Order: sequence, then C-alpha cells, then structure tokens
Amino acid sequence: MAQIVLELPDSFMEQAGRLCPGQDLAGVLADRLVKLWSLGELLPEPLSEVSLQQLTDDEVLELAELKMDGAQNQRLGELQARGKVQALTKLESIELFALLQVYQLGQLRKSEGLAEAVRRGLRKPLAA
Repeated sequence: MAQIVLELPDSFMEQAGRLCPGQDLAGVLADRLVKLWSLGELLPEPLSEVSLQQLTDDEVLELAELKMDGAQNQRLGELQARGKVQALTKLESIELFALLQVYQLGQLRKSEGLAEAVRRGLRKPLAA
C-alpha cells in the first residue's frame, strides 16, 4: 500500500474527530477516500461527457438501457432502508447523497440515450 502525506485544515480534522470518536482518523479518512473515489469509477463509461452524436448506434442503444451498477443499487437500497428506521451517520448520509447523484446522473444519461435512439429511428417513442 502506498503512503502519502496530506495537509488538512485543523477544522476538518476536528470535525472528523467528532464524527469518529476513538477511531484511528488516518485509517477512517483513507477508507472513506477510497470509497468515495470508487463511486466515480463505478460510473458506466457511456456516462462520460462524450457527445451523443459521436456514439455508434449500438452505444446509443446501450445508453438507452442503462442501469445502475448492482452493488451500488444494493448499497443505495440498504442506506435508504436504514435511514427510514434510524438516523444515518454523517458518513452514511454523504455516501447516500453520492449514490443518489450517481443514480440521477445515470437516469439523465439514460433519457438522453432514449431520445437519441428515437431520433435515429433505433427505437419507437415511448407511449404517452
């Protein structure tokens, strides 16, 4: 495992200490950083900022059928269910927020893919 040195504001470290009393802050912060970073890596490739016009017909159809990664979807459901019966920790709330952002971005790109597929004549318009 690689090691790096980060300079973080004192106020940040104080807040982290309040959120994780009695825990190894370096370990907790490293774990959270890895988890948050991995959320971005779990975004499907078609969610990149590539123009729809640059995509092949197969890529447009793939985008139109886009679904959230299974592990992300499961974790999202777990956090939502837990949040209904008990208060989430601040870190869980941040994770839930990030997963909701991934979901919303995915839905937006899926709708764009559907519209492009209809425009190209690859799919029929959805019934109203």
